[in-house]
Amino acid sequence: MPDRTALYRRWRPQRFGEVVGQRHVTRTLRNAIASGQVAHAYLLAGPRGIGKTSIARLIAKAVNCPRAADGEPCDTCPACASIREGRFLDLIEIDAASNRGIDEMRDLRDKVRFAPSEGQYKVYVIDEAHQLTSEAFNALLKTLEEPPAHAIFVLATTESQKIPATIVSRTQRFDLRRIAHQEMVAHLAKIATAEKLTAEAKALEAIARHAQGSLRDGESILDQLASFSDGGKVSLKDVDDLLGTSDWEDVAELFDAFAADDGIRAVTLVGRLVDEGRDLHLFARRAIEHVRALVLVRYTGKAPEILGEEAAARIKEQAPKLAPDRLARIAKRLVEAEQQLRTGEGTPLPLELAVLELTAADAPVGARAGDAPAGGRSPSPARSSLPASSAPATPKSDASGRVPGPLPRVRGAPPPATSPALAPTPSGAGTPRSGASAVRAPITAGTSPARAGAATATAIRIEAVRQAWEVVLERTREKSMGNAAQLQCAEPTTVEGGVIVLAFANEFARGWMDQRRTELEREMSSILGADVRVRCVKQTPREAPPATDDPMLRAALETFRRPERILEVE
Repeated sequence: MPDRTALYRRWRPQRFGEVVGQRHVTRTLRNAIASGQVAHAYLLAGPRGIGKTSIARLIAKAVNCPRAADGEPCDTCPACASIREGRFLDLIEIDAASNRGIDEMRDLRDKVRFAPSEGQYKVYVIDEAHQLTSEAFNALLKTLEEPPAHAIFVLATTESQKIPATIVSRTQRFDLRRIAHQEMVAHLAKIATAEKLTAEAKALEAIARHAQGSLRDGESILDQLASFSDGGKVSLKDVDDLLGTSDWEDVAELFDAFAADDGIRAVTLVGRLVDEGRDLHLFARRAIEHVRALVLVRYTGKAPEILGEEAAARIKEQAPKLAPDRLARIAKRLVEAEQQLRTGEGTPLPLELAVLELTAADAPVGARAGDAPAGGRSPSPARSSLPASSAPATPKSDASGRVPGPLPRVRGAPPPATSPALAPTPSGAGTPRSGASAVRAPITAGTSPARAGAATATAIRIEAVRQAWEVVLERTREKSMGNAAQLQCAEPTTVEGGVIVLAFANEFARGWMDQRRTELEREMSSILGADVRVRCVKQTPREAPPATDDPMLRAALETFRRPERILEVE
């Protein structure tokens, strides 16, 4: 009769040497057991499916095995066999999720005093220990600190931050790690060979990626595929069909659309995934991982080992096309979309809106999705048709000097290449050395405005500076309302060459801004497309007219001076 036990249970490690990816824990425990320095309490912390409960059982086997060698249980003696089969009376496993109250801990405290029945030690394994109540922890506290000599406590948890510090300080803590990608692939290949399965290497890599460091999840997926596939042959197509996962090629295609600002292509891709029944939540998670890989490649030149050679080559090709600041915006927006997909009741709208925003985030106002070439930013069709020598019309300002009209349509995006921030230079006045027309040079990420070829000699209009100041205020409000309150105390008054004069209504705000002037100069230079400096000054308050000059106030004073008015008040 075939063994119907789940694959992850059949392959549960029975010796410390069989534990995958936790050598820093198993080596310490083996040495402690071999030298007789066994602690009275251990805390095993880490994500799910990485071996916490298995190591807790191995501790029970090792301390009760009469044939243990160098801290390693023999796995053949009656004690080891009964622990492996789950019938050892001195191994007490408690599920804290369902036994979390003070009464259960009081019962444990009363029974722990009894001597072991079969072995040398009684081992109490408290799984998901973080779910115990505060009262239960308090009831366990003294027993955990000074248990009987024959008792050992092992606490396992996936949320160690919820364990009280008074409990943690009374245990030896071990933080288990997620299983490395290559170690998991090798272990899954070993299982597939032993189970007489023919598994493609790419299929095993896809399983390991989907498991995200949880070996139990990987083994469970392989167990499903063994039943799903025909004739014991596990292929990459079987993984996609069973899990509804999105291959890395779909994610790479999405980032090609981002690089090209091609919204139509991005939305079409999402629609195709929906039609194929793919898991959009998983697709968004893969896209976030793709951003991380692009950042690593851009700054270290090395792709994560979780990727294959083909995927790594594709990412190295994409990395130069997406600036770091844009990758940060993409990651932030994808995280928001992934969270919305969890509660979106199956609608793909959050992801569709996200990809539309991200493909238009850096495009000039009026540009259509798909018009920009890969890796670049195409100008608006209306503006690109202008001759090179023509200059945009200067908008009229109102009485306050501000230019009417809305802020830039896309939040955080730099102004178009023909932004009115730079006025045409009058003939014979302030002509740039190169003789080029007065247009701003685009500032790429990681390049300071001073090195970006910004036209500092070109006159900057105060109206454009005030528009840029509104953009700075809007960005600051999104980050910190407190900082925005300080900036609202200031107003650009004049532009002296390349220096913007900011007048502050109070001295505190001016001093606060002086400490952050470099950051403000960098942001203003990026928006205006020119290398500018900022000077903060205290605004001289305008002298208020005497109170008697106000006719309404004067009439009111005269009324209150009348004796009959005073009598009326009395």
